[in-house]
Amino acid sequence: ADIRGNLESLGQRVSSAEFKIGRLGVMMDDHEARLVRVEEELVHQTRYAGQLWDRVQDLENRSRRNNIRIIGVLEGVEGNGMSGPTLLLSILWDCLPLGAADSIEVEQAHHTLGPRPSPDQRPRPIIARLLRFQDRERILRLAREAGELYWWGGKIMIFPDMSRELAAQRKRFTPARRRCMELGLRYALQYLAVLRVTVNGRQHKFEDPEEALKELNRIPDQNRREEGPQPQRGNRRRVEGDPEER
Repeated sequence: ADIRGNLESLGQRVSSAEFKIGRLGVMMDDHEARLVRVEEELVHQTRYAGQLWDRVQDLENRSRRNNIRIIGVLEGVEGNGMSGPTLLLSILWDCLPLGAADSIEVEQAHHTLGPRPSPDQRPRPIIARLLRFQDRERILRLAREAGELYWWGGKIMIFPDMSRELAAQRKRFTPARRRCMELGLRYALQYLAVLRVTVNGRQHKFEDPEEALKELNRIPDQNRREEGPQPQRGNRRRVEGDPEER
């Protein structure tokens, strides 16, 4: 009798365990299905957030489309009563071969925000917004052709103004651009960050810096363009800041 009672109790306990295990299996299947839906939603939201971020970056950089950035201008040289646009025009006329008919209109020009550095520190860059995009392109082209620029005895550099993220993205193409100059190939780093290279009369487009460098390394140094190599700048940093072509 005791054995029979123990067997009946054990059977009940086994049945209860099987019932609980069955419920756990159902719950686990439900949780797995919910987890799959969450993962799919996460993928969708990640893709959507990436698209929004790309739009924000595009809007920010398009809002800077008419801007230039000047590095190396000493603090306080504008003196008393000279506005930022007047200072910028003075720098441009002194440093660049602008013609008498060139009329450049500056909407705004000011140092970047931040505390004024001490005399032994690097001066803050000047950000200038031009009225016309064509003026910005002409200024960048003349600065690129001039190579090194000097104003008031100090070296200055003129670059396109862009977001920090885009500047970092474009900087990754620096090794590939240097390789293009070594091979004497014509190239252009276009907006946003696309490298176009002309090889034997054919244009190649690269959006991946590593792929661009890999393909360029396959070209022997003897393979040079008939029109001659693209001139190198005296300032190595100019490679990292050449204005883009749009």
